Amino acid sequence: MWINYFRPGKSLVAAEVNTLLNEDRVVLCGMVELEILQGLRGKEQNIVKDLFKVLHYIETTREDFISAGTILNQLRQKGITIPASDCLIATQCMKADYSLYTLDNDFKKIPTLKRYSA
Repeated sequence: MWINYFRPGKSLVAAEVNTLLNEDRVVLCGMVELEILQGLRGKEQNIVKDLFKVLHYIETTREDFISAGTILNQLRQKGITIPASDCLIATQCMKADYSLYTLDNDFKKIPTLKRYSA
């Protein structure tokens, strides 16, 4: 979702993210920041870092890692595999009772995760 937001041009995703930003309804976690920053160039990173500084932030705790590991294990027992990073993001959303705005289909594999739909 963030990749689509930062792409040049207007999109429905960008419009929806702008609405959420204007309503102060965006929360970041470290894993999301890491995933976004890894793909940006120097100048782009500075712009994005400035944006991130003003957004709400949720810290990752040891319990988040334990919960994510438990969920990954439960999914794997059902033959479902998703990236650990996605599960950690989902765990933090579930703990805080947030809805996740994402275009990534891996999150659909976590049945207890609330997803935001525009």
